[in-house]
Amino acid sequence: MPIRQDRIPASVTPTLMAAFNRTISPERWRTYERAAGFHTDTAHRLYLWNAAVGQGFHYPLQTVEVCLRNVIHLTLTDIYGANWAFDDRCRKMFRPNQVVNITKAERRYRSIFNADATTPQIIASLSLGFWVAMLSGAYDRALWSSHSRYAFPHLSRTDTMSEVSQTAMRVQALRNRIFHQEPLIGHNLSEDYAAILRLLGWICPEMREWVRRHTSVPRIIRERPR
Repeated sequence: MPIRQDRIPASVTPTLMAAFNRTISPERWRTYERAAGFHTDTAHRLYLWNAAVGQGFHYPLQTVEVCLRNVIHLTLTDIYGANWAFDDRCRKMFRPNQVVNITKAERRYRSIFNADATTPQIIASLSLGFWVAMLSGAYDRALWSSHSRYAFPHLSRTDTMSEVSQTAMRVQALRNRIFHQEPLIGHNLSEDYAAILRLLGWICPEMREWVRRHTSVPRIIRERPR
């Protein structure tokens, strides 16, 4: 449950301010002070609101990441078979850094479980960045010239894979900011949320509406302290 803005204490005590300076760091805290016009209590509310936004985005980001990797997996399976992660033809098709990522996932799995990874286990180990990179123009000829509507059946006639790639990169950038605990207060979060829904809609409108029905993101965005 995201942090409730109506339960944030009204003022920051000197003791809490000293704790911020020691543990959060003056540099990080200053970002929020500037955004709050150097009103300490508003900066405090902004900091907690920033955390609440990150919490709220976790559900739609989790959903879009899982959906994206699974439709790319289905595409690779249709072309190279269910064991595509270990198929020589598929590995030759991948760019070198993609092969490196798969190899690292294999080694990581073996080091933890002392067993060979399967393709589903490799899929679960790969980052969102891996899947977003698969949408780039470098893979148009091998994958998307024939399978763009297979993975993204709800693209309109005017939508392009370039738009899918750019939208996915925006989603990835948001995901990285949140998971690396970077401030979100200077970003157009409504557009970021729209990008998630747009990408989900190209994959499956039903999943897009499921996220829209249950997410807290629009409400939290509206709660931004002023």
